[in-house]
Parts: sequence; C-alpha cells; structure tokens
Amino acid sequence: MSQENVEIVLRLYQGMNVGDVTVAEELIASDAEWIPDSRVGEGPIQGRENVIRFFADRAEMFDEFRHEVERSWDLGDRVLLFTRHTGRGRGSGAEFEIRIAHLWTLRDGIVVRGEGYGDRDQALGAAGLRE
Repeated sequence: MSQENVEIVLRLYQGMNVGDVTVAEELIASDAEWIPDSRVGEGPIQGRENVIRFFADRAEMFDEFRHEVERSWDLGDRVLLFTRHTGRGRGSGAEFEIRIAHLWTLRDGIVVRGEGYGDRDQALGAAGLRE
C-alpha cells in the first residue's frame, strides 16, 4: 500500500495546484493535524477544515502559486517529499521560489498528519533517512 500512499499525496498536490478543495476533503482525515515549519510562526493546526484553510490562506497571498514535487520517498505509512514552490506576490508582483520538505503520515489511504520543514536535512532526519 505504501506506493499507493505516494500516489495519494501526489493527488493532493495536484488538487492544490488547480484549487480543487474537494480533493483535499477526500484525502485528508477529519481529525488531521498539520505541523507548519517553525519559521511560519504557527503551532499545530488541528482538523481537516483548518488544515485546508491554512493552505488556502497561503495560496491567496499570491497571484500565482504552484507546488512541484521534486523527489519522493515511500516510507510505508509515511511519505517524504522534497517540494519546490513558485509563484508571484499579489501586491508586489515579485516572483519567488522556495524548496522545502513535507512529511506526510497516512492511515488507510487518508492523510492523518503532515509536517513542514524548511530544512531538508532536518526532514530527512525526522523521516529516519540520511542522504
């Protein structure tokens, strides 16, 4: 089932890229938890609606915002992704690009937890990997 978990998380990103909230509603557990990267300045986000709102609020800050998966690790019930986020600021028009990592935990084909990492090495460590 683990490769299937990678595909599930990739579907979630595809939905985010086209603004399809129904995909997130299908793939995220009602009691899901999101732990943002500490640089975001927010604590854990609890519940599907709040997790979806967190990501939607971030996307609304930009005229363009896109997630691209650069690399994925199939870790059984967890999936580690190195992601590239690009876009253009709503007010400034300035383009940006950041490379971060997300570690997702799934249960029975549904996302139950996600963690954001600004430091990819830290994400590898959290996943029990070394590159």
